[in-house]
Amino acid sequence: MKVVNVKVSPAQVEAYLKGISFPASKQDIIRQAEDNGADKPVLNILGSLREKEYHSPIDISKAIGKMK
Repeated sequence: MKVVNVKVSPAQVEAYLKGISFPASKQDIIRQAEDNGADKPVLNILGSLREKEYHSPIDISKAIGKMK
């Protein structure tokens, strides 16, 4: 896993996931964020997520929270 030094809140990340369907893979999440114009710090955080299926925005928020 990459070391993440930039402060990005789960709420900021969630804003770029509008329109995503769950369950979603890490790649689905990154693609949706890119499509919604996510900036580099958000994409870096998403790139650091574990490879697994996420079932809700809360799953993603919890995963991001564990990185800090």
